[in-house]
Amino acid sequence: MRGKRGIPDERDALVERLREFIRVGYVTGSEVARRIDTRNAAVYAWLKGEARPGNPKRLADFLDSLAVESSSGIAPTGYEYKPYPTAPKQPRPCPFCRKARGTIKKARGGFQGVCPNCGAIGPKRDTPDDAFRAWNGKG
Repeated sequence: MRGKRGIPDERDALVERLREFIRVGYVTGSEVARRIDTRNAAVYAWLKGEARPGNPKRLADFLDSLAVESSSGIAPTGYEYKPYPTAPKQPRPCPFCRKARGTIKKARGGFQGVCPNCGAIGPKRDTPDDAFRAWNGKG
């Protein structure tokens, strides 16, 4: 709906934001109605354009409190990024004897993991980091 003289007003913009928010799949109309303490029929009438919100401040507060769009996508308000745990810093136990941790040693043509207990050797790699990942089963 439009305000007097066919000019869209603040309530139309809020309903359009609500429509987009529901279309993207964050919440349903019923969930919106429950959260802003109004009837389901009223919210669906707003979405169909049959009516306009009588108290646009409640709807604006609801939309502002949910999600914010940043350059990396949409994230909930109050979300704190925590990096994924890093890879292990030491070689795992030998896959054969399970008694000693492997060590990365220089070998002819590269590097490889070696068990100091039983002498098992891992695959050759070009760098110590690649040999470490191969010994730990990740490369």
